[in-house]
Amino acid sequence: MKRFISKIFILIIVLEIINLLYIRTNYWKSENNVNKFDDVPYKIELGNLGSSHGACTFKYETVPEVNAFNFALSAQPYYYDLQILKKYFDHFEKDGVVIILISYFNITRLPDYSKYASRYYRILPKSSIYNWSLYEYICFIVFPIFSAKLNLSRIICDIPKENMDPYYNNNSVMNEEQLNDYCIKLHKNWTSREGDKGKFGYDFNTSEISNIIDFCYSHDLRPVLVTTPVTDVLNELFENDKTFFPLFEQFSSDLIKKYPGLIYLDYSRDEHFSKRHDFFVNGDHFNNSGAKEFTKTVIQDLQEKGVIKK
Repeated sequence: MKRFISKIFILIIVLEIINLLYIRTNYWKSENNVNKFDDVPYKIELGNLGSSHGACTFKYETVPEVNAFNFALSAQPYYYDLQILKKYFDHFEKDGVVIILISYFNITRLPDYSKYASRYYRILPKSSIYNWSLYEYICFIVFPIFSAKLNLSRIICDIPKENMDPYYNNNSVMNEEQLNDYCIKLHKNWTSREGDKGKFGYDFNTSEISNIIDFCYSHDLRPVLVTTPVTDVLNELFENDKTFFPLFEQFSSDLIKKYPGLIYLDYSRDEHFSKRHDFFVNGDHFNNSGAKEFTKTVIQDLQEKGVIKK
């Protein structure tokens, strides 16, 4: 019996050591880009929510005169946009601007809350986690080595510090053949019936965005809707679908009707960006050059509308 207890004790010690080594890796610290939440500034004048289209799009270092922060994470549902805003709203200035992204794929599809769930256990309180479970808490927070799988190898072969932000200094560009292939696959995915919940999905996403807007108005924040640019290659594919853009336009129109005075900046087909394939990593995500140019444009447009100070 004593030997058994000794073996269990030794096993726990070994697991603790491996766990400690893992959470010290650059990979774990920055997994899903959560490390940026370690130092969220105060007196934020402008902050954006959103998924990867927000995460890779806004480069606020190009406009140092504006105190801004990027709260977006890849594949982030509107539910978690709201939970993050609830946690950090007091970091904003009064009348601070909150950019809410509307993307093509956020119209009739429902989110997958289980995807990337681990990151929200690390940055949000228990009450904000969708379907919080003790098992996940143990796997993601207490002993993340239990959910690390092959990533446990990062203890030996870690990522360099400069790669801790997956969207920092990404200057890659696809050639035209790669871009066409990417856009065809993406269009097929976004227009497939699989995952499309029709009116139920439409009403669900309208309600989710409305919850964010309502929270902003009740906490002295100014919501602004934004749709980021995609390449003309992708847009031409959507033009062939007679229902796609009308539904997309109806979605934003319904929100504007519900909230008179709500500003919506739709850059999705802005030719200054959509024709500049050198601005994109792929068919719908900016590279570093495109993000810097776009960030400046958004800031200028918000200043011209009097939303933020010049």
